[in-house]
This record gives sequence, C-alpha cells and structure tokens, in this order.
Amino acid sequence: MQVDPFKITTMELQFFNIKVKYLKQLEDQSIKKVSELYVLKAYSFTDAEAQITRELESTIPEFNITACNPFNIQDVRLDESKDNFFKVKIAYEDTDIETGKIKKIIENYIIQGNEIWDITNSVSQLLSGSIMDYTIENIQLTKIKDVFYNINK
Repeated sequence: MQVDPFKITTMELQFFNIKVKYLKQLEDQSIKKVSELYVLKAYSFTDAEAQITRELESTIPEFNITACNPFNIQDVRLDESKDNFFKVKIAYEDTDIETGKIKKIIENYIIQGNEIWDITNSVSQLLSGSIMDYTIENIQLTKIKDVFYNINK
C-alpha cells in the first residue's frame, strides 16, 4: 500500500475535559490544594494542554494538569449569567430504512444554568428545529469550573 504524500488529513476540533491542581490561598489566609475541571475545544491533547495553560496562567500562576481526556459531548450552551454546568443526555429514536429496526441515538450536551428549569428551557430552544422527537434521559450537575469555547478562532 502506497501512501500519498500530498493527501492532507484535516484535524477536527473536539471537546476535552481537563483537570488541574494547584494551591489556593483562602480568605482566612490558609492554603488548600484544589482540583478544578475545565472543558474546551481543541485539535489534540497537546493543543488542549497549551490552550488551558494560556487561559489559566494569568489567574493561576502555578498549576499542574493532572488529566486531559476527550469529552463525548455534541455541544455546549453558555449563559454567563448562570453559575453551574449540567451534563444533559438526550435520546432520539431513528428507524433504519433497510431493516425497519428502531435505533436509539444518544447525544450529550453541557448546558450552563442554575436550575433544572433553565436546562429544560435551553434544551427546548436547542432542539426547537428538530423533526425528531427526543427525550431528556438525564440531567446531572457537574463539577466543571469553566468552559472555554471558541478560543481557537
């Protein structure tokens, strides 16, 4: 098998969750070791680590990246007026035209909100143009500290 040297492979952006640890000085002047979780879009592990370093170095001078993993989510919906991030699992059913079998499709989203009502409202807006019926199977509060979205542009 011969490899075409002129064939260019394109890298796609994907979501990563990144865990960082650092020492934080509390209001009572004590120092505590904290661990925080961040989400961002990147082309690779190296790109994700470089981006999180650029984003955090101005606010956290010394930190260690302890985990960097691909994150299976389709999209993120941000609302800067809200404090928490929820992982939402949505299910669709699709029928295979050839076999007639019903296939369940799962999609995960990260949605920023304060209450379950915020999340269900955001999902309704997100999927308002969908022709498929969907079910919200799970809404889970995450420990995500922040999401850096569209920082590659």
